[in-house]
Amino acid sequence: MKNFSGTQKLTGLVTIVIIISEIIFLGSFLGLFEIALEMITSIGVGMVIFGIALQHQLKNIAAGIGVFLNPDINIGDSIIIQETHGIIIELHLTKIVALTEDGGRLIIPCQKLAEDFVTVYNKQRKSH
Repeated sequence: MKNFSGTQKLTGLVTIVIIISEIIFLGSFLGLFEIALEMITSIGVGMVIFGIALQHQLKNIAAGIGVFLNPDINIGDSIIIQETHGIIIELHLTKIVALTEDGGRLIIPCQKLAEDFVTVYNKQRKSH
């Protein structure tokens, strides 16, 4: 690449500043920034409403991701939550399904694991 001298660098910098200034002037003169600002604001308000409406589900999904990343909770482990005992038979993004001692199915929202005290007894795993 060619090395520029001080004058050439200054000329290039001034040219860039002039071009950016013209773009800003034309955008504000033609009202383009107002339209963009209205769109960004509308999308932002919509996302806030969407987030508030789905707050519970989003918390549950975030907790489910935490369960998947936690190596201490696996299928076949025993779990005790609120004095109810079960064996984990399914792990999902939003819930854990456990089989109770009387044959019932205990469906635990993943968010409960983040909020309540839970005891997990790991199934004996064979080491290879």
